[in-house]
Amino acid sequence: MAEAAAPAPQVFTRRASGLVRVMSPYSAFIYNILTMGLIFPWTFVWAPTAFQGSNLVLGILFAFLIELPIALSYAWLATSLPRSGGDYVFQSRVFGGGIGFSVVFSLFVVWILQWVALSGWLLAVLGLAPTFIGLGVTTGVQAFTDFGVWAASTSGIITISILNAALSLILLASGFRNYVRLQYVMWIAILVSFGTMLLLFFTTNPESFRASVNGFAGSVDGVQGFFATARGAAAEAGVNFNPPFWLFGTLMVAPIAWTSLQWATYSVEQNGEIKNAHVFRNQLFILAGSLALTAGLLILLAVAMENGIGRDGIMVASSGYWYGVPEALVGGTFLMPNMLAIALTTSPIIVLAVGIGYILNSFQIVCNCYIGTTRILVAQGLDGLLPEWFSRVHPRWRTPVNAHLAYFLGSIPVILLFNLVADWSTKWALGVTFSNGAVFVLSALAAAMLPYRARAVYEASPGARYMIGGLPLVTVLGGLGFVLGVFMLGAFLFVDDLGLAFSADNPTPYAMVVGTIVFGAIVYWLMRSYKSSHGIDVSHAFAEIPPE
Repeated sequence: MAEAAAPAPQVFTRRASGLVRVMSPYSAFIYNILTMGLIFPWTFVWAPTAFQGSNLVLGILFAFLIELPIALSYAWLATSLPRSGGDYVFQSRVFGGGIGFSVVFSLFVVWILQWVALSGWLLAVLGLAPTFIGLGVTTGVQAFTDFGVWAASTSGIITISILNAALSLILLASGFRNYVRLQYVMWIAILVSFGTMLLLFFTTNPESFRASVNGFAGSVDGVQGFFATARGAAAEAGVNFNPPFWLFGTLMVAPIAWTSLQWATYSVEQNGEIKNAHVFRNQLFILAGSLALTAGLLILLAVAMENGIGRDGIMVASSGYWYGVPEALVGGTFLMPNMLAIALTTSPIIVLAVGIGYILNSFQIVCNCYIGTTRILVAQGLDGLLPEWFSRVHPRWRTPVNAHLAYFLGSIPVILLFNLVADWSTKWALGVTFSNGAVFVLSALAAAMLPYRARAVYEASPGARYMIGGLPLVTVLGGLGFVLGVFMLGAFLFVDDLGLAFSADNPTPYAMVVGTIVFGAIVYWLMRSYKSSHGIDVSHAFAEIPPE
């Protein structure tokens, strides 16, 4: 009789992760939409002056079409491996732990710390500042205006950012179920906010907007003829208010819109906490459905802004952000879409309707930073590639309290650096979309290779029956998504106005991205060597499905 094969040694710290499935597919669908961020203004204040002559609607549509095969390919990954840790689990089970750990730890766990800092900026500059400045104007209460101006100052942003991160820590450490409940409140408030903005933009015209923003700026800063002054300053800074259509510039709007739409798949990080995550149609709804709705709403906002404030209004607002034209700021604050909408009303109730949604979506951003990265830390701890301490889940609250605490402490120095170091946000933080996008693009490649590199896992999944031209459909979609994603990454690397392009004067973004990958590889090598010295071969973990 043949000798029985010896089983591979168990290297997980426990058979069950301790996490529980408390999020419904609909809640995960909402989660992805909020993570993509209807409040993210970059397409509307970055693209118009960076790529003059571009078409925002077509640019957002291109971003949607590029992201769609990536989102669809994730449905196979998510149903084949419905466990928390998402991208790390996918890549480590297809490519092996060296790639899976190094890439996801460095380009997600480390780089998303930038998003914790950025979420505080969003809350202060996009949420609190416009809301309280608007309340000050509509109520005549100077204290509201003063608080709004302070919120957009350096000290205000730092204070608000740390409090924002601390509040998220408390909420999420107390149990994921509490976040899920609050998310429904945030969802309703954000829909009200977004709908109110659309209504304001669709019911005005550029001429009325100029009169409204002149009065608004006059109340805040005491200036007269704000719009004409800002337009003249923008023209002097290099803004062409009548540019011809630029096809290449329109294509380059897509990577900017991708800063939002690339997050359509982020719910996979807490896949082990989503009910019926193994059901294929659920994942299609969560991933592709959230992408389609968010892209559609962003396109609708672009159309509404064109109607309400006109091309000149969009270019003036963009000049304040991208060109740094000081005359195009109100109260020291950029003219983001919500600030533009608030300038159109004299009602404090409408100001609150717009402002509360932005405030809550800003808070949700820091929550999703914690949720995704802590689940990755748990999965990596369970695989033995991080200390077991990170993988511990509180027995009562069913949440990785240790990982949350570690991530909060790690975010504090990044918040300080983001706001205190000159040019940090333009030289050091510009790599965040490229870095995070590289993870998504590599996961699309993992999806393409899933039938060949993890055949047993693929064949047991509900999506295995879908074929096209003799090839697994996931291979076609994942391959297409990988190629299109590489185009996006290449744009960030080589197109100057996307910020990451290399120059002798600004090599920092490249150095940061490469440096964090090297750091991730070093951590992997150290942990693997440490485990090996104790007689544990962590490579066995990558041949197993992670614990639930």
